[in-house]
Amino acid sequence: MKQDSLIETLRQLGFTQYEAQCYLGLLRQHPLNGSQLSTICGVPRSMVYQTLGRLEEKEAVVRTSGEPGEPQQYEPVAPTLVIAHLSARFQATCEQAEAELNALGETPPAEVVLNIVGADDILQRAAMLVRRARFRLCLMGGSRELAALAPDLQAAVARGVAPRIVSIGPAPAVDGQIVTFLGENVSAPTRFLIVVADRAPLLIATFPPDVRATAVLTENPLLTRLLSAFLNTEYYLVRVSNQHPALIGQMLEEVLEPEDRERYASILRFLDHQAQSARPGANERESNT
Repeated sequence: MKQDSLIETLRQLGFTQYEAQCYLGLLRQHPLNGSQLSTICGVPRSMVYQTLGRLEEKEAVVRTSGEPGEPQQYEPVAPTLVIAHLSARFQATCEQAEAELNALGETPPAEVVLNIVGADDILQRAAMLVRRARFRLCLMGGSRELAALAPDLQAAVARGVAPRIVSIGPAPAVDGQIVTFLGENVSAPTRFLIVVADRAPLLIATFPPDVRATAVLTENPLLTRLLSAFLNTEYYLVRVSNQHPALIGQMLEEVLEPEDRERYASILRFLDHQAQSARPGANERESNT
């Protein structure tokens, strides 16, 4: 990345022009004293120590011990640690601002439904919801989308949030209450993703095969309660069908309306196959055939 692009990126993260120049200069060559750094990075000597002081406050540089009488030298803090510090501070600021802004309103603001287009943007929003969750996290969706969220889901587990996940296809490698349905998705070939974080907000996305993925993001409490109830029901239905496929298949056969039989035919076939596989001696009979 070019120098100007790096400086602009750091400015977007809260650095001034001079702070960005000094930090990049130290990354390229260190340790340096203020005079040396001024020559290398182009920051006026009259401003360099003031700038280094602000970088110390940002925890982006540290002073090093030098020989008595020698000018103070500076080392850059590793970029990973700098970004982590900035991220934590920004998150704390956002949370404080959210709390203070919510306290201002005597009545809640008008509800906004955000429409999102494109799989990448949808997954970024979904990851944001997972990262914000503090108490409860429910998800249902295809393997591809859930796998993309796996790092953020595992981070949620680490901070004490136990996710409840219904995975259509192989489940992501995440700790939590997870059930896997290996049959055909009834909405196939369109994949979907539902994310409910705490009491709100809620994301519902579809990923059709031939057009761009779309999603809605809303904080509607009624929709959140309805989708939470739906996800809990699906969790237990899939869990029971995995353990007792013959029973669930029989129940579906008895209650399905005629107009729904074709739509659920693949699920009935899957349950029948699972039931046949679970019978004693099934694996032996298959190997003999």
